[in-house]
Amino acid sequence: MRKLMSRKIQVAVIVILGLIVVGVYVMLGGLLLTGRGTQASRRSYITYLDPGVQRVSARQAYAQAQTLAQKWQADAQLVGARASFRQEKPGVIGGGQTWSFQFFSPSTSQLYLLSVQGKQAQAESAVERRVHAEVTSVEVAQWQVDSEEALLFFLSHGGEEFLRKHPEAAINLQLVPPKKDGGLIWLASGVSQAGRAVFFVQIDAQTGSVIPQESS
Repeated sequence: MRKLMSRKIQVAVIVILGLIVVGVYVMLGGLLLTGRGTQASRRSYITYLDPGVQRVSARQAYAQAQTLAQKWQADAQLVGARASFRQEKPGVIGGGQTWSFQFFSPSTSQLYLLSVQGKQAQAESAVERRVHAEVTSVEVAQWQVDSEEALLFFLSHGGEEFLRKHPEAAINLQLVPPKKDGGLIWLASGVSQAGRAVFFVQIDAQTGSVIPQESS
């Protein structure tokens, strides 16, 4: 009788231990699935450039623009570049097919405006300009960060969150020549459709570091 009871107790203990082990596996499996679900949801919110858009980077477009600008004036110097982007659908950035460049000729005091779409550069206009202050040109050797990198910096430093709140916003990317107290920068800005909300990030175009915004 005692042997029978001890066997029953052993069986009961084994069953209980088995249930505990199964419960632990189920709990761990649930945690793993929850973690995977969180990762998937995070991935679904990552914003990326639309691979279906045929675009050239600012550096690539500059090579085309420079050739045409030097045909215009041999001393033509780059003073700025810009392009616009837009969120085509949640998480996908389109646009940026056309780059606008500004060149300045010190000898003629003229500003030359060029646009580059794809690999074709086209002169928009040559504008006579009276210079009341020194025009600062871009030191191309300092221009190490291309437009694609600058756009990703913008997205990862608050731009992505801005687009979630304002999906219709336009994204403007502008290469700004250095001021006396700074270096060459990328100014990336998001502007809502009505212009009521604006968000911008400044990126050092030589080092790729994000420049902290000064608090007012």
